[in-house]
Amino acid sequence: MMSAPPCEVCLSRGNGKHFGVDACRGCTSFFRRTVVNKRHYKCSEDESCDIENSESLLCKKCRFEKCLKVGMKKESIQNHRDIYGRRNPQKSILPSPSTSSKLQYPVPTTIISTIKQNYSQLQNVRIVVHAMEGGSMFLKPAPRGQSYKETYRLLLREFYLVADWISNSFPHFTELPTSQKDILLRNFYLTFYNLEAGFFACQKSRDDIWFLPNGNFINCHNLESFYHDENNMQPMTSADAAKLFKGTCTGCKRNVLVPMLRENVTQFEFLALAALILFDTGLEGQTDNCIELCRKVRTTLQKEMIYHYSTMRKTEDFALRMANILSIIPSVQKASQKMQEDLELGHLFNAYSAEKTFFENCMGKR
Repeated sequence: MMSAPPCEVCLSRGNGKHFGVDACRGCTSFFRRTVVNKRHYKCSEDESCDIENSESLLCKKCRFEKCLKVGMKKESIQNHRDIYGRRNPQKSILPSPSTSSKLQYPVPTTIISTIKQNYSQLQNVRIVVHAMEGGSMFLKPAPRGQSYKETYRLLLREFYLVADWISNSFPHFTELPTSQKDILLRNFYLTFYNLEAGFFACQKSRDDIWFLPNGNFINCHNLESFYHDENNMQPMTSADAAKLFKGTCTGCKRNVLVPMLRENVTQFEFLALAALILFDTGLEGQTDNCIELCRKVRTTLQKEMIYHYSTMRKTEDFALRMANILSIIPSVQKASQKMQEDLELGHLFNAYSAEKTFFENCMGKR
């Protein structure tokens, strides 16, 4: 069976015909979001960025122009879809918001099993997307320590991959108004990033390294290497930055890595925690309808966890196990809040700061 032709926009591995041209999933999603949300971009250079270069993909202006140049058709996009996608509500795995949420116990693991399946797909997509950083799609590079610039670019790419994963996993999420989806996703993203790092730590049985979604890592014992700026454009030295922002690393280890390693969190538990964090309540700007939907989802998830522990895993004293796992949520949220505060501090003083796009998309509102 022949593989699909390469993407005509960025030349990465293609995913078939989309909007009239051969394109990868990343460029397809980017083009759809841009058109549906009527976004307008600016190029920080001279509007001649080489989109075949992975770093130039961050220039949305030139990337969109390349999409149009190769023949992507705006009229081919379904207008009712947005950045987070939309699915057929009849295929929903959750009860309709307008119906009763009184589910019978026990229930089969439907939500979390769907998340697990789509998480496997997310891992496969990551291999392709992150290979565009300059590595090979066929040879897995050795893990290496990343700098702060590389990590911020990684997090920005990951934001859109995680948004697609959520859309595929939660049909009811896609039925929410865009403003509500934005509130949930931005509140979720940094916390999920930390939670997933804790899960990676459980898989590797290490708490001295902060593992990243692309297989690389941050060396927690050598933060100076993380804050190294090869262009020497920062107002403080990497040593001073390591001291100033050490609290984030210490807090993440104490509140994420240590408790998750202590409980040896499984993939089922990690995905259940991720879903519970996504459907948080009491957020600024959250509507009553959104809050009610979140409560219904959380109730269903907790019933699935009880079913899993009592029937599938047959955990002795499963109530205590479930309580210990759920207690990880506020700890991870505390670490994420500290991380956001440090990111905002760096942005305020223009020191080791992420790009403006990162703050517009990836940071929660407090």
